[in-house]
Amino acid sequence: MKKVLIVGAGPVGLIIGCYLNKYGIDFDIIDKNTHSTTWSKALSVSPATIKAFHGLGLAGELIAQGKQVQSVYAYYKNRKFLHIDNRRLATCYPFHVSIPQPRTEKILETALAAAGREVKRGHQLVSWRREGERYHVSLLDDARRACSAAYDYIIGADGAASTVRELAGIGFSGHDYPLHFVMADVQFDPAAALPGTSYHIDEQGFLIFLPMPDNQVRIVIKKAGRLPSPRPVPDLQEINAALARYCPQVPPAQRLTWSSSANFYNRIADDNLQHHIMLAGDAFHLFSPIGGQGMNTGVQDAVNLAWKLAFCLHGVATDRLPASYRTQRFAAVSGVLRSTDYDTGLIAGLVPRNHIDGVYFPEFCNRHYYRHQLPLQYAGFTATQAQEPDGLAGHHVPWYVFASPQATFRNSYDAFASGKVVIFSARAACPPLSRLKQAGWFMFCPLEPADKAFLEALQIGPDDYAVVNPDGYVGFTGSEAGTRQYLSSLYVME
Repeated sequence: MKKVLIVGAGPVGLIIGCYLNKYGIDFDIIDKNTHSTTWSKALSVSPATIKAFHGLGLAGELIAQGKQVQSVYAYYKNRKFLHIDNRRLATCYPFHVSIPQPRTEKILETALAAAGREVKRGHQLVSWRREGERYHVSLLDDARRACSAAYDYIIGADGAASTVRELAGIGFSGHDYPLHFVMADVQFDPAAALPGTSYHIDEQGFLIFLPMPDNQVRIVIKKAGRLPSPRPVPDLQEINAALARYCPQVPPAQRLTWSSSANFYNRIADDNLQHHIMLAGDAFHLFSPIGGQGMNTGVQDAVNLAWKLAFCLHGVATDRLPASYRTQRFAAVSGVLRSTDYDTGLIAGLVPRNHIDGVYFPEFCNRHYYRHQLPLQYAGFTATQAQEPDGLAGHHVPWYVFASPQATFRNSYDAFASGKVVIFSARAACPPLSRLKQAGWFMFCPLEPADKAFLEALQIGPDDYAVVNPDGYVGFTGSEAGTRQYLSSLYVME
């Protein structure tokens, strides 16, 4: 039986493990740290990422352990100019979830443990040797003893300083911003009236105010210049001084529970797929923290990679399916790099002063972009997995609750959560399915007249088909002939 090595047990590595386990794929997941993180680190879980948890049946647990964020505000010199209203999002999860990274990891690790899977902590990847299609891997175990194992695929989800990326000789292109940020988790008086999630900006810098569960708040503050050495660790006095400057209406924080600092990056690996070596998350890309896209984009990498690899290992798909991980995720990640670079330039004051005036002038707060496009962007729904999308191909499947009592699924999210490639059409049959070698991995769902609105949401006609993949993205929309060609290009046929 073929086996996968996942290097890194942060949220991205754990999501990959959960999805591979869903498909019965054998894998090991290792992490060089002896214990899971105790730092809150990645905090904001987007609606698109909650959708990925839905595919594992874990969305409810994630929401229960976090804090729902329905609105994000931005202020320029203490004047509100922007309201990002998540409540208008077309999803059953019209909010972000503010949840410390250790809780997110615990939810995923608990799910793996329930399935008999355990993270091998304190295990470090040293090297590998390729022999044919397999990799013979040298490791150090939790007692620092040398050991070895063989794997068919290696997935690098091991962060910005990725060992997998380094051993594969893959470059990390892009730029670092001429600034850094300090961050801290603080607690206020429980009776204090605090703002919600918000950005506070002036000509010199910004402060991000991110409420969390248990009366904690994450504070992020821009600092000029590259990260000095030794790495600065802000104290409570520094945090309160910044709060007094940017949020004078907020009382001083009473307690600091964690603080750190980091550089701002805009980087992407030169490749994310080299033979059977794959990169995901921070090993693949690094973004500015503006908009909270880092971990969330990594989770989309994870889901895209996992189902494709599983289908390939089960003999359902050809090598072209996992190979599409490269093109699809490069398309999505490149879009996120552009948008976060643009937003960082505006908020951090890296663009000409007159341009800032144009963007932040309060009369502009009701423009269509602010009201509709920006919420979709921060929710993770605009990062399409196609360079030139044809219809909805490469987009997240639209949220839809089926009206017909004959409907196979309650809603469109439950469709991809089935773990199968689901094909929708108003037609009575799906001829392309008859030629698939292992048709049990696919499902045809004929739509009743009562669900005509879903056809419109998919942007297809009554004689067309729409293919929804197990990562919750639309793979293809079009005619019967086009559907045949699409399926035969990726899957094993009779």
